[in-house]
Amino acid sequence: MAELLLGLDIGTSGVKVGVAEAGGRLLGLGRASHENASPQPGWVECDPQRWWGGVLAALRQACAEAGRSPADIAAVGVSVLFPCVVPLDADARALYPAILYCDRRSLAEVAAIEALIPRAEYEARIGNVLVPGTCAATSLAWLRGHQPDAWRAAHCFGFANTAITARLTGEFCTDPTQVALSGLVDIYDPWRWDAELCEKLGIDATRLPRVAGAAEVVGTLTRAAAAETGLRPGTPVVCGCGDVPASALGAGAADPSSVIYVAGSTDCVAVPTPAPTGDRRWVNSAYVPRGLWLPIGTTTSSGVSVEWFTREMLVRGGEGLRAMTELAAGAPLGSHGLLFLPYLQGERTPLWDPRARGAFFGLSTATTRADLARAVLEGTAFALRSVIESLEGVVGAPVGEIRAVGGGTRNALWNQIKADVLGKRLAVLEFQETSALGAALLAAMGAGLHTSFAAAADAARSCNRAHVVEPDPARAESYGRLYPLFAGLYPATRELAHALGETRGG
Repeated sequence: MAELLLGLDIGTSGVKVGVAEAGGRLLGLGRASHENASPQPGWVECDPQRWWGGVLAALRQACAEAGRSPADIAAVGVSVLFPCVVPLDADARALYPAILYCDRRSLAEVAAIEALIPRAEYEARIGNVLVPGTCAATSLAWLRGHQPDAWRAAHCFGFANTAITARLTGEFCTDPTQVALSGLVDIYDPWRWDAELCEKLGIDATRLPRVAGAAEVVGTLTRAAAAETGLRPGTPVVCGCGDVPASALGAGAADPSSVIYVAGSTDCVAVPTPAPTGDRRWVNSAYVPRGLWLPIGTTTSSGVSVEWFTREMLVRGGEGLRAMTELAAGAPLGSHGLLFLPYLQGERTPLWDPRARGAFFGLSTATTRADLARAVLEGTAFALRSVIESLEGVVGAPVGEIRAVGGGTRNALWNQIKADVLGKRLAVLEFQETSALGAALLAAMGAGLHTSFAAAADAARSCNRAHVVEPDPARAESYGRLYPLFAGLYPATRELAHALGETRGG
């Protein structure tokens, strides 16, 4: 009987657990949703206990669907939302909620870091933008200043994979995909904490997790974790990595020809490269193997915008994406002159402005709910186009076909709008849960069932077919005329958005 691997995928809005064979075939998938908290404007946090509860619920579902017992699992891999910061005690219990990547509470800490190290010098060293939330050093500085009890009591200042693997094994670790975004390393060496940077920023590196490879076995399942999960005591657990690198592996991305688009609560575009980019509009993450990086371009609120619209703007609560899609299909291309800026949580690539705000522009008494619904789908597609155009500048060549994965690709109308706005082919993978698959493949590597990263990526490619969405030339041309209007709306309203944000305290 084939060895079974478990892939735990801790996402922004839910947990997915996959039971898979080493060859990439998924036998069972479980899901559990969770909510994040926003106790103040601009804050986004989550109690890691919600992640753990989701793991337990989704694990039961996945094993039931696979018709196998948790005790049959040979190894466990982890994929997590990233970056986020959580202070943990020695028993891996959170002393304060995890501060997520889209959190903006640490704006003052950004200014404090700039006062210590000139921004240009600091960003050149870390290879990323100094921005709240995404740069974990800012969230750590906020904890030190605003949660002194948690700061003093913490055994480890960890990340999402730290919290999960420590709960499973008792070992506190993280991997280079997380470390590269921390603001505490030289971007060319994300396999170790930079002692000089940590000291300068007032962070004790001995209280940071050990850095391990994403596919490295960091411990085995404790008896306590086995009792909760049903897995065997002693089951090996690998360190795991950020969800975008895990998804890229699960989609088979192994070299610079593989452009991966992950459509979720946020939209991410990633491509493996032999070195970090010199363009700090892109998040420079490490990738799974040494010697590869994974630049990531991210729009912060694509799926979030759709979730917001379905929750707040539809007449009947809980109507969901299907009802929104039916509405949007009834509006013409361009939504009768309505534009939507999807910057509900600030924006990352290419703006890097945590104070950016969302907007509908072009409202009139003739505007319908259908226009609003379509404008949201089109606005998120325009934001994606700005990321792809930035990528073409980074790689110095036009992007061809884009391999698309994630929950946002289940909607045919949205896919077609994206292909038309981009003017590019979207190859939508039939199997969407590539983060969970990537986590399972990391487990397979750790267990020796795949002898290399390339072999794991080959397995992912061989088991996942794609359906291609072609852009319509006439619609692409029309969107090409509208795109400059969208692109011009943010700079025209930037100062007003900032001023309005200050009146709300976010």
